[in-house]
Amino acid sequence: MAADITVVIPARNAAATLDAALGSLTADRAVIREILLIDDSSDDCTAETAMESARRHGLPLDVVSVRLGSAGAARNVGIERTSGTSIFFLDADDEVMPGSLSLLGSALAGQPGAGLAVGASIRRAKGRPDKLKTPHGYGPDKRQNTRRYLRNELWPIAMGSALVAGWATAGIRFPETIGLDEDTCYWAALLARAEIVAIDTPVLLYHHDEERMARRFITAPRKTFLTIARELNGLAAAGVERDALQWRKAWIAQRIARQLIKHRMLADAAGMMRAVKGHRELGRSWKAAQYLARIRFGRLAGIRPAAGLAAPRRTLIVSFDPAYPPASGADLRTFGNAVAAAEIGPVRLASVRPAGSTQPPGRDIRTVSLTTEAEKLSHSLGWRRLKGENRIPRPALARLKALVRAFRPDTIIVESIPLFKLLQPLRPLTGQLILDMHNVESDLATQTPGDAASAVSPEIRQLERRAAAIVDRIWVCSKLDRERLKAITAHETPVDIVPNGIPRAQDLSRTLLPPPGTSDGFPVILFVGHLSYHPNIDAAERLARIILSRVRQALPGARLVLAGRSPDPAVQALSELDGVVLIENPDDIGPLLSAAHLCIVPLRTGGGTRIKILEAMAAGVPVIATPLAAEGLDLTGGADLLLSDTDEGLADLTVALCSDPARMARLRVRAHGTAWSRFGPQAIRDAVRHGLGLEGASR
Repeated sequence: MAADITVVIPARNAAATLDAALGSLTADRAVIREILLIDDSSDDCTAETAMESARRHGLPLDVVSVRLGSAGAARNVGIERTSGTSIFFLDADDEVMPGSLSLLGSALAGQPGAGLAVGASIRRAKGRPDKLKTPHGYGPDKRQNTRRYLRNELWPIAMGSALVAGWATAGIRFPETIGLDEDTCYWAALLARAEIVAIDTPVLLYHHDEERMARRFITAPRKTFLTIARELNGLAAAGVERDALQWRKAWIAQRIARQLIKHRMLADAAGMMRAVKGHRELGRSWKAAQYLARIRFGRLAGIRPAAGLAAPRRTLIVSFDPAYPPASGADLRTFGNAVAAAEIGPVRLASVRPAGSTQPPGRDIRTVSLTTEAEKLSHSLGWRRLKGENRIPRPALARLKALVRAFRPDTIIVESIPLFKLLQPLRPLTGQLILDMHNVESDLATQTPGDAASAVSPEIRQLERRAAAIVDRIWVCSKLDRERLKAITAHETPVDIVPNGIPRAQDLSRTLLPPPGTSDGFPVILFVGHLSYHPNIDAAERLARIILSRVRQALPGARLVLAGRSPDPAVQALSELDGVVLIENPDDIGPLLSAAHLCIVPLRTGGGTRIKILEAMAAGVPVIATPLAAEGLDLTGGADLLLSDTDEGLADLTVALCSDPARMARLRVRAHGTAWSRFGPQAIRDAVRHGLGLEGASR
């Protein structure tokens, strides 16, 4: 048998299971033309793990990096790219039995006209005995096969148990907007088109995660049902009987209702059972009557949704500026926390200022504007506003309350003390109210000159104390900020550390890339930040006028690149200096990091933790900074980065490092490893779960 099978593996954060999945294919190496790993936004070295495993097993692997957000969309990319005459879909956490692809290929070739060959599968679930699922009952009548498949009269086809002829899937694709029953829609379309050949031999061991499956049912159940129903309706164009589609939709509603009842989400379950009751067969079944009775008695008994890890948690995050697409350090933190919270349940990002129409792709995160452009100057909340507080138009609060009533969040997270006036109105509307303090603002008040645009009133400390008495939890960026906050608030409100994460981690390589060349000067020094923010303006001026001048005395080829949003006129003037380049509002700083030999961060004021340092370290760019700039990151000076509290000292460290290539190489490796292990996406997910009081929760 020729090597003409394309194996398509969709993967997202599958580094832990991929070696076993790929290793299970080695016995069929002779019939595999290519393996396409469709890596969908992984941040756990999925691609690197897969390439190393394929090299070790001698497998023809090609990694395709995408940002799609669904297994169906990833499989469709594989279908488009296949060069084999048949396709085998394998999930990244399952394993193929030795010789299975050869068996399926022979079965497919032995029955002309067959479009797919299906084998038996073994289902493995935690705490349960393995279950053998053998395909039987399929006949030559394609219409009957499709009808019986949709009505569950035939064993479902497990992903990884079927080999599909290339001609059979022409024009047929997986649904991309659902993560539940998308394989049923695909297999039903194939059964309507092509004959099937079945073999009794087990070809697949697949791992069934019951908690993960349950979470798919109970997360946004109405939206899930309506999306699946639309996909099923689309099968009518393939000639699938309407009665079979109606039965399937009612059965899906009943299946979702079962999980909702199990998790005591009775209001949602009642809504789902309305779709079941509308079906003349399932609506009159004993099971439907049983579910309706359980809902009725549960409501009479006052049963509330089950607490704990199984139920999805709805999170509403309120910020002043739109957090998506992220443009500033505050945006990056807020959106990063939203991505982590989306692992637990739906998220809404509400901003006081109007947001654009662009929505985050591939996640259950949606942005909401609380005001329009025309309402910016409408009456604001409160009769007095401290310097440092945000101006909040009254319509924003009205829309926020309406959003809370419609979305019903389990947790509301308010971004920082400048939105203090929203805390008291939100208090009675949610079970958990969290204040995310990007900075301890009262500490900033002591650092920033009173006439600076970014200065805050010393009275802000009173707001911090009052906020601690209103909210259920407070998030801070670092241990140092937690100590500062606890010193000024007597209230026993829990204070959780949710560190700033690596910004745009999904766009960065987990593999340390080679250092840049020197053709454009050496060293190329990069400084990134919001260039109208007073601490960054001060840092940029000292970098260009003092530090760079001292470095160029020893290294005449040194260049300084200043990059950031909305540069102040004082920063714009720096571009006229020799060796200084200003890049305003860069769309992507990735190329700037790739071209930089080091980053210097000479901050003298500011709070929180410095995202610009994490971004540089994650890209393997050595960092030289003041102790204040790295404050709260708990980094080791001399190992993770280099520190000096004077401009002259920063310049001298730069010259010394650039004169010692071996030390620069060691610093690159150490910085890169520290950033990913302590501030990477998994670390932020864990911190957010802890901050929500849900350690161990995941979708």
